Amino acid sequence: MGGFRFVPVHIAIKDLSFMVIYFIIMKYNLTDETYLPDTMKYFPGAPTMSFWNIVSASVFYNLIPIIVSAVLYYPIVQGLKNLLPKSKLRLIITGFVLTLTTPILYLVLSGFKHNDYYQLFAESIAWILCFIASIAFYYLINSKERLINT
Repeated sequence: MGGFRFVPVHIAIKDLSFMVIYFIIMKYNLTDETYLPDTMKYFPGAPTMSFWNIVSASVFYNLIPIIVSAVLYYPIVQGLKNLLPKSKLRLIITGFVLTLTTPILYLVLSGFKHNDYYQLFAESIAWILCFIASIAFYYLINSKERLINT
């Protein structure tokens, strides 16, 4: 199970990349959107954050998703390993399901309603890039070894 040595890296990518990407999009005004009033009210330094501040804020705001991911990671991987035949598609599906835990947890923690902290277009782009990065990383670290050893 050599792919499991990269579990902490994958958890960091899947749980932190959404917020890091969102803050970068907003900092450099890549979608021509400005921070929402609630964001500025509760996080006034958001527009001027350095990259390390962005990463630090992402870690701080995602501690619960990181912990939940650490608890669910192995059961999800093993469950899908038992349900799906050995294939590249299984790796992609597993990466998708692992990544899906973060937005689902966001929804649960927000009471199943969209919050007013994110601009919709920038948020959508950040989620898409988050999923691409997470699934690609999971696939790449597990493709050769997983297909050989399972």
